[in-house]
Amino acid sequence: MLKKMLFAALALGFSLAAGAQEPANKVKVGDKLYDVELHDTEGNYSYLADYAGQDGKYLLVLFWTSNCPRCHAAFPEVAKYVKQYADKLSVVGVMLSDNHDGWMEMYRYRQPFEWPNLSDGQLLKDGAAVPYGIGLYPTFVLVEPENKTIVRMWSGFKLDKFQTEMQPYFEPIK
Repeated sequence: MLKKMLFAALALGFSLAAGAQEPANKVKVGDKLYDVELHDTEGNYSYLADYAGQDGKYLLVLFWTSNCPRCHAAFPEVAKYVKQYADKLSVVGVMLSDNHDGWMEMYRYRQPFEWPNLSDGQLLKDGAAVPYGIGLYPTFVLVEPENKTIVRMWSGFKLDKFQTEMQPYFEPIK
């Protein structure tokens, strides 16, 4: 009985703590892209909105972290879409981590990105992750070019799920 009470108290404490970190108004499908200030691998600052709607293209924002196997699994599939739909789709990666050195090392030696990669140097409880309500990696946000409105948001990576989410705008790539 004591174990059950302790477990319930811990679970309640964790859920209250998690609830305290939730933003009042998380971004959702139908909202305009929420702008955040980010920096590239050279330390130059820009805004997420700088990438939205360029050349009339959809923007896929890929929120990820370096120690996420599903993020790494997503990179090749995202790269296929970037190549196949270069005239209609652009991608920007947003690294959510305070491990700047790990990001730089990965970027220099593995160079997995065929798209701009940015970071805010923050973790999930701070920075860009908060307004987007990110709790899982990777998280994808698809933004239409004309009004810069979010048309899709999803987390996690499985090939069929990725293709299904992209399907209304881009045919699956074999």
